[in-house]
Amino acid sequence: MALATCAAWIGWVFVVHSVDPTHAGLLGFLLFYLTLLVAVLGSTVFFGALIRVWMKPQEIPYRQTVRALRQGVLLTFLFLSVLILISFELLRWWTGGLLILLCALIELLFLTKHGRNGSTPS
Repeated sequence: MALATCAAWIGWVFVVHSVDPTHAGLLGFLLFYLTLLVAVLGSTVFFGALIRVWMKPQEIPYRQTVRALRQGVLLTFLFLSVLILISFELLRWWTGGLLILLCALIELLFLTKHGRNGSTPS
């Protein structure tokens, strides 16, 4: 996961330095955001899993990684959604608030469905 994340960051830096946004059009836009998506997702999942394993070494690493993946996906979605809204000049306080509320509700859904310890309720 660490190697793939490093490769994604290198790819993003390459896109930033080599693609001219005024001439690239949609392809440059997609390359920028796709490489950034993979890099941010990999970073959040990797560091989230490391922190979880470090703070609770007695728990099963697989469950901690699954939680880190879920939360990494939500944080990456939130981060990139805000960036895209900013690029189109559509970000307002209420759209940001709605995005945060959506991510919080999705996380709450997972927490109530599986319980706080990751097991299914009886």
